[in-house]
Amino acid sequence: MQTRIAVLGSENFINRLKLFEQEIPSIRLDYYQYHTPKEAKELLKNIKPCDAVFFSGSLPYLYAKQEREMLPVPSYYLKQDGTSVATTLLATYSTPIQQISMDLIEPALVESVLQDINQTDSVPFLKQIDPAFSLEEVVSFHINLQRTGKTKLAITSVHAVHEVLVQRCVPVVRMIDPKNSILKSIEETKTLALLAKSEAAKIAVCSISLTEQDMNTASALQRITDSIDASIVKADDLLYLLFTTQGKVQQALEHNKVNNWLELFSTPIRIAFGYGTTAIEASANAKDALAHATENTVFLMNEKKQLTNPLFQEENKINLRTSDPRLVVLAKETTLSPANLSKIMLFSRLHHSVAFTAHDLEIFLKVSRRTTERILKKLLNHGYASIVGEEMTYQQGRPRAIYEFNFPTYQ
Repeated sequence: MQTRIAVLGSENFINRLKLFEQEIPSIRLDYYQYHTPKEAKELLKNIKPCDAVFFSGSLPYLYAKQEREMLPVPSYYLKQDGTSVATTLLATYSTPIQQISMDLIEPALVESVLQDINQTDSVPFLKQIDPAFSLEEVVSFHINLQRTGKTKLAITSVHAVHEVLVQRCVPVVRMIDPKNSILKSIEETKTLALLAKSEAAKIAVCSISLTEQDMNTASALQRITDSIDASIVKADDLLYLLFTTQGKVQQALEHNKVNNWLELFSTPIRIAFGYGTTAIEASANAKDALAHATENTVFLMNEKKQLTNPLFQEENKINLRTSDPRLVVLAKETTLSPANLSKIMLFSRLHHSVAFTAHDLEIFLKVSRRTTERILKKLLNHGYASIVGEEMTYQQGRPRAIYEFNFPTYQ
């Protein structure tokens, strides 16, 4: 089956790509043409269902950032690199390089290419462009240089600039995107699409734990089941398992459907998701995630045993499995669980200073003072933490010890 990719580009880019699209028979390209890069964000609203979206350059890719992030499929763009700069300069060798003006996103690419060929005595006039650039400003940059006799040729990265300069009879050529670079980028876009499909097809299990049953329970569960195309199994009187795919769960999370699930029940519930490559693995992960959930909360555990609260889009994951050899040794010596180690490392990254008190750690871990002191004692006994001082915040009572960790926590 062909991978379907929507291509957003200028007329020149699209016409060029059509000349050799037959060389990628496993990919079907749907073309969407814009006049200026800014139009890409509106074009995205009109694309038909596809497996991925490909932009002909970084400018349209950046202009459409907000719209891209709403897409259910991955997106990629053709990067302007040293190969495109070198190819363009080679094609214009008849014009002395110091008599050329160029607009491009990364002017440093030109300097790098010239250094590589040991040609640093002469350089072209360069203008950097970004999403905030003015079309007229770039056009004026090239025209003014030619009117004053400083340049004889303009090289532009923007199709619309090329059109204006041609209309004004200014010698101009477009930056050349090598055929191999285009084909390679299209293939990389296909790889992203296949990876996204593979991830979305993996099994997901949703565990829903009820406080009690009522007359609305059956209809509420059916609405949840329908919203993620799941099959439902009753594990016990108050526990239900919904089997679906990771793609369906991600869609539900991204469109805030899961928030609405909590409102379907008259009594508090707990929800947990488990991801895995098999139904058994996903079910086990959902069970483990449910053990961390409290009333009206949602937790997700992926196949890497990382636990998150997806409703808050937390970037910090709690790892419930230790794979780093150094942490494996630390876990064995201290008998601390991977979850506690992960939380300690997260605390170290987020705490405002290197030094901390048992009270600081207690609040972060949300455990009792006794549990916190037991954790610190294990770390102290094996040299993974040190007491570096003490503080007296009250006139009475014992002073508090101040600790520091003695192992890598920024992994």
